[in-house]
Amino acid sequence: MFNDKVAVVTGAGSGIGRAISVALAEQGMQVALLGRNVAALEETQAMISAQHKSKSIVVKVDVQQASQITQAVEQVMADLGRVDVLINNAGLGVQHLVEECPESDWDMVMDTNAKATFLLSQAVLPNMKKRGGFIINIASQAAKNGYERAAPYCASKFAVLGFGLALQEEVRQFGIKVHSLCPGLVQVPKPERVQDQSPGWLQVDDLANAVVYLLSQPEGVFIENIGLYGFSR
Repeated sequence: MFNDKVAVVTGAGSGIGRAISVALAEQGMQVALLGRNVAALEETQAMISAQHKSKSIVVKVDVQQASQITQAVEQVMADLGRVDVLINNAGLGVQHLVEECPESDWDMVMDTNAKATFLLSQAVLPNMKKRGGFIINIASQAAKNGYERAAPYCASKFAVLGFGLALQEEVRQFGIKVHSLCPGLVQVPKPERVQDQSPGWLQVDDLANAVVYLLSQPEGVFIENIGLYGFSR
């Protein structure tokens, strides 16, 4: 089902992005690993190579820079020939009261979380429209709730959620599905031992499994945006 498909994952050098990249490679996809830290991306690539036969490539990109996004997608097209799945995962946050938040921090969060999601989606759409595909945004419960000292992060994730809903209406006719995952607290980095997992927190593999689940649905089935929470007894 997934053999020869190509996925682009941002923030693939660690945490959620690494887990998703490995999970997609396990399904037989070729994976383009995007991020700023080449050494970290190469660690993800080494994990894929050690466990799976799927091809992966490392693409250095700062998603705050529009020109670098364009170049990164051009490199993916040159090396892998197509894009079937885009995972908009790269993100960051800052902690400030609104009245104390520097404009530069606001811009950094909005550019990384919201603007990059727009630019990457825009960049892959011409190719994706030829055969359909998936755009999956890693949003947050902060896309639906407000939190103190997190206004830029909340605003950016609300924007991601709204953008995804609007984009879905534009690309439905081309067989492209747009989803947003809205997780609660996620334990990063991934603990080495099960006993070190924090009760009530999600694990990065939970997000990876949710992505595979969305991609595995029949063509005629659409799943609404998914909220995920850690569960403990």
